[in-house]
Amino acid sequence: MVAIRVPLNVSGFWVPHRGESHESTGSLGASLTLEPPAVFRITRGSCPILLNGVCIEEYHPIAQELALEGVSVHGASPVPLGVGAAVSGALAIALAYAHLYTKEGGEPDALRVGALAHRVEVETGGGLGDVICQTTGGGLVLRRRVGPPGIGEATPVPVEDVEVTLGVLENRITTREMLRRYADRLADVGPKVYGEFLTEPGLKSFLRLSREFSAALGFMSREMSEKLETSLRRLSDEVVGYFVKKSLLVVVHRPGAGPAVREAIEKACSYSLPPFKLARQGFAVVPWG
Repeated sequence: MVAIRVPLNVSGFWVPHRGESHESTGSLGASLTLEPPAVFRITRGSCPILLNGVCIEEYHPIAQELALEGVSVHGASPVPLGVGAAVSGALAIALAYAHLYTKEGGEPDALRVGALAHRVEVETGGGLGDVICQTTGGGLVLRRRVGPPGIGEATPVPVEDVEVTLGVLENRITTREMLRRYADRLADVGPKVYGEFLTEPGLKSFLRLSREFSAALGFMSREMSEKLETSLRRLSDEVVGYFVKKSLLVVVHRPGAGPAVREAIEKACSYSLPPFKLARQGFAVVPWG
């Protein structure tokens, strides 16, 4: 039995593009790939998908096809589904792998898994650019061309070792709703921020532009920004930067500063998670256990 280990992915800014097919649909942008990853295994069972102990009955026709054959995908993620860490992308990759493995036998090619997972994400209203980053890995990933792995293009940007503390906020919004609600602002702000990043790719510019992007879209209010500025001030030598993506407060800091950062942001979020490291590799299939 194998385990499918998929890094999480948190975009700082993005420019969505809807094409005529899933192959021409995706997003430009930049994001952080993180570990510990979401981990999945293919097993027998009546529930199509079991994620963090919760059965997901309705997700995608591929899951239903597998369930009819008694195949179930069981997974555990350090971050909840739907808050902005591309857990749906990780799930789509695991589901695509299970489908190709079951139908064809043997380990499927990573690009084919990624292409099918991207299609699943597009059809279920998930992230438009997560899968290609989760296939590529690299820590800080720049999406240069829209589309699935093999058609789109994502490249790592060199960055030093840092840690990332995530705070889960009370407000929740789905990706589908986010794309609809902020369509005009995304069309206005996204290309400007993305274009500026291309002239100066790096971690500090990524964090600065991600913060500007999250403020412009309304993810991070002025009040929240001022509170965070005050609470993180004493950690100015340790905190590299921060931003908000959907329902996640993302704080990038020096290794070892996680406990102090979690204490500083506790009043700004519902709860925080132990620090993540940058995931330098894309999804991997390893022996289970």
